[in-house]
Amino acid sequence: MSGQWEVVVGKKSKPSKLPVLKNSEKHENKKKNVLNGVKIEEVLPKSQVENIYGSVKNKENNKPKEKSNKTQDAKKPQKKVEKTQEAPKPKPPKSIESALTSINVEEFVQIYEKNRTLYPDTPIVWLKELVQFLNQKVPIELADPVFTNKQQGYPLNVVPLPIKTVIEKSVKETGKSNIQLFFDIALTSMTTEMSKGLPALGWKFFLQYIATIEPKLVVTSISKHIVLRNSYQNRSNVGLSILWAVGQVGFADFNSGLRVFQELMLPLMEMKAYSRFIAKYLLDIITSNKDISLTKEEYLLILDTIHSNKKNFPNELKNDFSKQADKLKQSLFGNPKEKYNPYVDAFLNKIISNSNKAYQNSLSSALIEVFQRDPSTFVNWSKGYSKNLAASVIVMKYLYENWKSVSVKINIKQFVDLLNNFKVTNEELSNKKKKDDALYESINIIKKMEQKMAAKKKSGSKMCYFFLPMMGIFLFTFGPRFYNYVTEECLKKNNPSDFCYYTNLSVNKTHDAWVCVDKSVETQFPQYKQKLDGISKPYVRLVQDLGVVVYNLGVNVKDYAVETYPALVKSIDSYAPGLIEQSQRTAQNVWSTSVVYYTRSLDYLKNEVFVGQLSPENMQRAVFDAYNVTQTKTSEYISWIYEKVQTSIK
Repeated sequence: MSGQWEVVVGKKSKPSKLPVLKNSEKHENKKKNVLNGVKIEEVLPKSQVENIYGSVKNKENNKPKEKSNKTQDAKKPQKKVEKTQEAPKPKPPKSIESALTSINVEEFVQIYEKNRTLYPDTPIVWLKELVQFLNQKVPIELADPVFTNKQQGYPLNVVPLPIKTVIEKSVKETGKSNIQLFFDIALTSMTTEMSKGLPALGWKFFLQYIATIEPKLVVTSISKHIVLRNSYQNRSNVGLSILWAVGQVGFADFNSGLRVFQELMLPLMEMKAYSRFIAKYLLDIITSNKDISLTKEEYLLILDTIHSNKKNFPNELKNDFSKQADKLKQSLFGNPKEKYNPYVDAFLNKIISNSNKAYQNSLSSALIEVFQRDPSTFVNWSKGYSKNLAASVIVMKYLYENWKSVSVKINIKQFVDLLNNFKVTNEELSNKKKKDDALYESINIIKKMEQKMAAKKKSGSKMCYFFLPMMGIFLFTFGPRFYNYVTEECLKKNNPSDFCYYTNLSVNKTHDAWVCVDKSVETQFPQYKQKLDGISKPYVRLVQDLGVVVYNLGVNVKDYAVETYPALVKSIDSYAPGLIEQSQRTAQNVWSTSVVYYTRSLDYLKNEVFVGQLSPENMQRAVFDAYNVTQTKTSEYISWIYEKVQTSIK
């Protein structure tokens, strides 16, 4: 040791390998926590590193909490402000009627006038704008696109009058050519918007109106409508809307509606979603149109549809169709100038195509109507009998079952001749080796028809033998005498009253017939005429006496009463003045009115009832025949008794 003091110092620390950094660089390194790829944990002691990371974590945890609290505090008042600014949404309308009543009519009119001014040469633009306005104002979701339970004309019939007036005015000013174009555009647009789930009632309003005012114009484009139907027929709501829109033509023009039914609707008849609507549509256009005219092809088409065995056809509507059968039959004969000969073969060929009893009865009834309107058509039936043997049997069975109502419609003599021709043809067919099964049925039904006609004729002749002679005796005996008495009384009184006038007028209508028959009886049977006059003399006197009473009561009530009951008349005039005159006037009016209606009834019976077999000539002939038969039978009976008496004497 050197004896000097030395300072003892610890071991010098090794110089740091890290370069000396400036303040700015230090600040950046603090943020990065990494310097030149060296970690802090490698440089600083563990305790310092923990302190550093702990303080940093605390700061980071504290800062976000403050920010989040601030942001939440800032958002709370903003949400309150937004809630106060939102206006309540209007409730959607529950029905078409309520939506239409809430429309501002002035706004609707302004849209029309504005577009009319801006686009004077393109009226389709006006219509489109009006449609879009209605679509927005009537945003109703339709569960039933064809309005099944609504009355005909819905929904156009519930549109308020001011709005409907604008619709009508805008369409009329468009012109026919543009109307047809717009209908096609509207139909396509409606289907497009419905397929997208958008409201389309505005289109339906315009489509319905155009179809009702221009039905024939709409039907001219039916080929386009068929193409559109084919595109959407698998979407029933859209497909039904197409059928509904185009089908509106049928309520304005039956023939147009029948064409729409045949070409547009009938191909979808067996689809379950469409069958009821299509059948109901056909029934509706038949019932809603009063005067309809059908060709035989259209008539057969309707019958085939009504009585078809197609699946899904609503059976509950068949009763409603049967009620329209007579109307359909009469519509077949709307043209009196039409020739009915082709109807016979057409109906006979169709009647065996369907075994439905109602179908066969309808065609048989139509054939009877043909025979009634044109009896010469019996010849057509006779010519085609052998070719239509089975069909002829069906028609004859209908005649047999409904003979009471049918016999008054056809010419019996021609019908009997027809049956005789059928019998001859049946004999010829019986000689052939190959026989039709319907031949034996025809033979049997002809026998039944002849028996029924014979029984009818026999019962009718019995009635004639009893009733007609008695009626003839009464009329031809009492009638002229009563007529002469009334005429003489009117001339004596010189009273041209209504009673005398109408009585004379009515009796004149029957007097000629009475006198004619009375003279013929007198010339042919003078001895019986004298006996008849002698027997009827007291009864004639009774009729004349009754005539006096009726005349005095009907013609001059007051004079008759004054002569018989002067005191009674005086008392009646005292407390009821004018009663007798009024009673006389009333009695005369009643009698005159009854005579007028009697005259009309007589004309009706003469022209409508007592014709053919019941004509006066036939009735007179029947009376004489009955008398001759009675006389002959009486003579035969007397001769038989005489022979028996002579035999017993011998």
